[in-house]
Amino acid sequence: MSAQSEIPKHAKHAPDAADKVATDSPVHPAFSSPNADIVLRSKDGTLFRISSETLSRTSAWFRSMLSLPQGTATPSPEADDAIPTDESAAVLAALLSMISGIEVPDLDDADLLQSALAAAEKYEMPMATSVIRTALFSPFLEISPIRLYGIACRMSWERETTHAARRTLSLNLLSPESLPELVRLEPAHQSNLLTLHRRRRDAFVAGLDDPALFNSILRSAQDDGGPADDGADLCHNPLDHSTWWALKYSLLKQFEDAPPGEELGPTFYRMPEVGAMYAAKCGKCGQANYVMQNVLDSLSGLVRGLPRA
Repeated sequence: MSAQSEIPKHAKHAPDAADKVATDSPVHPAFSSPNADIVLRSKDGTLFRISSETLSRTSAWFRSMLSLPQGTATPSPEADDAIPTDESAAVLAALLSMISGIEVPDLDDADLLQSALAAAEKYEMPMATSVIRTALFSPFLEISPIRLYGIACRMSWERETTHAARRTLSLNLLSPESLPELVRLEPAHQSNLLTLHRRRRDAFVAGLDDPALFNSILRSAQDDGGPADDGADLCHNPLDHSTWWALKYSLLKQFEDAPPGEELGPTFYRMPEVGAMYAAKCGKCGQANYVMQNVLDSLSGLVRGLPRA
């Protein structure tokens, strides 16, 4: 008599390791319908029951897979029939919620969104990709502008690429905080961003030296002409522009360490060199060397006119 024939018919075999995993796998509460005919398993073991119609309608990848000849369908698939995936439970829950028309979990984690975007690409889910695209540019999401720029470039989202690039304008790309994100960019995208920042710096330097923009600051008192209309003599004492040169030097240094972005920020107005220009006066007549409102307007216009994309 064989060993197998000696086992009583009513006895069940001892579960092996695979059976134990299948039995112990939790089912996600949002995807636990017994009427679902497909079961997906996350890489960390959570099961997701979902309709094959939903997957076929929203995912070209699953539509192709489910169009292949299948075995005998069971009314309620077991955990042993689960389709394994490479995504975590959190990523699958977010992705399947987007395509199922149920409440989507909070999309406020950059790592989760980037992983979900990769999964949406793999499974060819345009609806999920659109939701993630919107979530990535939510004002509530904390994400590095450089990282966001890299995602937008890789996805060929032109409008978002421009927006993300503009959000990097106030960053020093070569600082210890920014450099790790910068080196993760694809070479072409990295080069484009560095070129934009370099073009802005070169335009800023050229603007500070542009006589058409700052001619009224650099000219001396003798250049102001002869006597005033009331007959009073103007002061002909040469002006000391050392405060202007000091401000220019500080602005150029600040542009390297902390670029101004799209506007002159509050840091500019707290610079001691700005205060020194306010206080600069002619040593002979005591008149202010500069009309500071004109200086500030010119500098603000220069920054607003720098390249942004």
